[in-house]
Amino acid sequence: MSRFNSLADSPWAFWAGSLLWLPAGVVLTALFRFPDQLFSPMGWMMLLGGLASLIFVAPCGLPLALGCRELWKRGYRQAAWASMVVLGVVSVGATLLAGLLGPIAIAVYAIILSLPVWLAVGVVSVLQRRRAESAG
Repeated sequence: MSRFNSLADSPWAFWAGSLLWLPAGVVLTALFRFPDQLFSPMGWMMLLGGLASLIFVAPCGLPLALGCRELWKRGYRQAAWASMVVLGVVSVGATLLAGLLGPIAIAVYAIILSLPVWLAVGVVSVLQRRRAESAG
């Protein structure tokens, strides 16, 4: 079994983060929006009930996370972080709005909001291929 230099190199950490960033953002937004609910038993029951509905939201964070991971692997780490932060915040907001329309809308928003990252991956791929062809 290989050892990892940091948590960022661990595939388990990547997959856990990829699946949990969007639901965690939705929960944090709800907690900031309704902070008084933290101190009531009914608020905790509503939070636990809401967590079950976030099971569908978890895989919707994968397109953006995978696109950022691809940028990271191609050597554009700062772009990957910036894309994840900016588009992640926008995606959490869009998920809150799309949640009113249903789970299919959440998936559609998540895919659409990950397109800029995948476009950047495509551009980087073409540039790296051209660089390799001109060097070799």
